[in-house]
Amino acid sequence: MAEAVTEGGAASVDSVSGAMAYLQNGKSADPLNLGDLDLTTDEFILDEVDIHIQANLEDDLVKEALKTGVDLRQYSKQVETELQRIEQASIKDYIKESQNIASLHNQITACDSILERMEGMLSSFQSDLSSISSEIQTLQQQSVSMNMRLKNRQAVRSQLSQLVDELVVPSTMISVILDSPVTEQEFLEQLHELNNKINFAKELSFRETLACSDIQDIVDRLKIKAVSKIREFILQKIYSFRKPMTNYQIPQNTLLKYRFFYQFLLANERTVAKEIRDEYVDTMSKIYFSYFKSYSGRLLKVQYEDVADKDDLMGVEDTAKKDILLKHP
Repeated sequence: MAEAVTEGGAASVDSVSGAMAYLQNGKSADPLNLGDLDLTTDEFILDEVDIHIQANLEDDLVKEALKTGVDLRQYSKQVETELQRIEQASIKDYIKESQNIASLHNQITACDSILERMEGMLSSFQSDLSSISSEIQTLQQQSVSMNMRLKNRQAVRSQLSQLVDELVVPSTMISVILDSPVTEQEFLEQLHELNNKINFAKELSFRETLACSDIQDIVDRLKIKAVSKIREFILQKIYSFRKPMTNYQIPQNTLLKYRFFYQFLLANERTVAKEIRDEYVDTMSKIYFSYFKSYSGRLLKVQYEDVADKDDLMGVEDTAKKDILLKHP
């Protein structure tokens, strides 16, 4: 109601108050000044005034005032006086709290500057985060690519590692093949490894692998040295059969223990294997021939149980002479 009085509804309130006073007292509270009215105004302005008056009359406070017969001008003066009093009190409170308000203003200014700096820091942090995000994405892509390359290298490594292990000729093998006696267990183990490398080198040569040429010369030299030592060892054992009164079963068992030597010769040097076989067959055939010849000669000597001596008489029937081959048990 105070806003309606103070913001431009004074003319309407005066008109309504005068009408109310006229209706209540039978006369106008203030003489109406009809000279200020413009009777030639357009109907649009009159309609707008009527709408404004009708809106004020529909107000709850106006309705209550019209019902109770309150003087609206007096009520507006009371409201205006109350507003002035509240305004003065507010001014006094503001003056009283001026220092606190100034301090609050300073604090707000400081907070504003701090917030401004924080905004700058957050903006910088946001830009850093965006750059970090792009870097993380790049690193993720690189990680995926490196993981793929790692898997490919591991797959290749499993095949290359076997190839390299087969191609490498360790120094232990070289020293054992060259210096160790053939009767040593270590020589037999390294001979197995050398045989595997020889077979692997042959397989690579069929595939035309260039890495085969790196070890072919070393493997061939070791093969020649091993064949030479094995040939000498086996021939010595075979020649030992020829000694008189030799138990040939002992060197035969020794050769049986090192039967891989002949397998190695048969796989890598067939001429030497044939030489050793022929020498063994010739030696054993001579040994068995001598044994059977001696055995058959001794059998001929024991054909008769009793042999004639100087005490036997001529013309006497020799009943004691018997054929041992025809004798039945």
